[in-house]
Amino acid sequence: MADRHITEKLLEGERLSGKVTLFAKVTILPGDELPYHEHHGETETYHILSGGGMYQDNDKTYPVQDGMTTFCEDSSGHAISCLGEEPLVFLAMIQKKAE
Repeated sequence: MADRHITEKLLEGERLSGKVTLFAKVTILPGDELPYHEHHGETETYHILSGGGMYQDNDKTYPVQDGMTTFCEDSSGHAISCLGEEPLVFLAMIQKKAE
């Protein structure tokens, strides 16, 4: 089965200045998810633009909706899934940990 999410990079290369490694708009279609994954040496922020879903922050899970922002700490993990019939759309930013 093909992935049912779309990642549209909004800025790339030099425009990210080296500290930010991803700035993108992500759309997850109903019934899909970005599975649990960990970040090491970096953090990741999601800002929900529209839709609703379930966010997993390590061992805690809670609902998210438009206007909410999540933050995955360095050396932590997270996942997000789309609930309902509308796509879940959010901005995602991965930033290298400050040295």
